[in-house]
Amino acid sequence: MDCPKCAKRVTKNRTVCKHCGTQLQTGANPVLVVSAVVVCALFGLFAVGAAFAIPNLIEARVHGNEAAAIGALKTITTAQSLFREGDKESDTNYDYGSLQELSDAALIDSVLGSGEKQGYVFTAQANPVTSEFLWTATANPSDPGSTGKRYFAVDQSGVIYCSDTHPIEFDEQGRMLGDDVLPVGVRRR
Repeated sequence: MDCPKCAKRVTKNRTVCKHCGTQLQTGANPVLVVSAVVVCALFGLFAVGAAFAIPNLIEARVHGNEAAAIGALKTITTAQSLFREGDKESDTNYDYGSLQELSDAALIDSVLGSGEKQGYVFTAQANPVTSEFLWTATANPSDPGSTGKRYFAVDQSGVIYCSDTHPIEFDEQGRMLGDDVLPVGVRRR
């Protein structure tokens, strides 16, 4: 270390310069103090940024999962039409299929055919009474609130419906149950 007054070399452990008698600074190195302050400030900025970014990332993931669920239901709608019109079972009975049958006919991918994809659990089935005319499909969040906030359903009409509060169910005639079920895109008042 050099003396700030006479600029002569002074040994580290000295508190007074032996050449000019100047009191030498002891304690923390100012460069280290400034560096520590800068690092703490950067860490603080990072923490504040993360506090804003993480909830937005989680919300974006939920919206992405919901959009994927809607897309999968559109795929199921198309697959049901192809399954029925193409008699994919080759039994001369023009009926709709289950999720597994749609997957076996290679009309939907095997991941969707397994019943779970991108945070949602899917079902699809022909109506047991009139399988040649009616079918239903649902998409429910596998972890409600975390992987998705809305529940979705579609039937042979091709209109996708959603509920903010509960899974959508159908009666034996294929009618959707629930007063709060609205088509996707219709805003609640």
